[in-house]
Amino acid sequence: KISPKLRLSYIKHMEGAYEIKARAYTKKGKETEACTGVSIDFYTDAGYEKLFKKQKADHMGETVLELSGQDINTFKDSAGHYNFYARLEENDKYKSQEADLSVMSAAIDVNFKQESDSVRLLSASIMCYDAAAKKMIPGVKTPLKCYVKRALCLLPVGKELNYTDEQGNVEVTFPNDIPGDKDGNLTVIVKLEEDDSYGTVQYEKTVKWGVPLLHPENPLATRSLIGSSNNAPWFMVVTISA
Repeated sequence: KISPKLRLSYIKHMEGAYEIKARAYTKKGKETEACTGVSIDFYTDAGYEKLFKKQKADHMGETVLELSGQDINTFKDSAGHYNFYARLEENDKYKSQEADLSVMSAAIDVNFKQESDSVRLLSASIMCYDAAAKKMIPGVKTPLKCYVKRALCLLPVGKELNYTDEQGNVEVTFPNDIPGDKDGNLTVIVKLEEDDSYGTVQYEKTVKWGVPLLHPENPLATRSLIGSSNNAPWFMVVTISA
């Protein structure tokens, strides 16, 4: 049987949802292959006795455990850590594999300030749980990334990494030439990505900071040579009819 690898990652959405993503794969040299047809169980204890949920991995060897604000507290210990445990069940092809992940709480807040028609400022702040102080404190020199959601990708805004100051704040000058929808709306995302202590924390909001999308006239809907048969040029209609 093949010995697989199992990796866990944590995502906190500031809207109140949480995700634990499990990925099962194998490596042979530089080649990576997904473990398909496997079952991954999530537990709340290090002894793998308290089963929280059993899920099937997809064709990419991945599964996502979605948690609510109430669910997440099931994984919290007395020190303020959130501890997650997962086990890939043994089957005819793969051996059993276990993985665990421990993170602490962090929260991102964003303010959108428009100082003039051409100057728009995005001000973000992050608070992180400190286990020694047992409270939330400003995240100093924490790298935050800012994006605009596009159809197939995330468009970076500002520097690649925007580091917070001593108060946990960072300010980004927002471009004023990004196309939005027909009303000029953009979905802006600010996130702390894959931090060793806090995982991924993501803030998302729709703001009217884009250039309204103008729909040009469809040439197929006008009377032209490339139009539909119902929109043929009049000279052709009259000539053929005659």
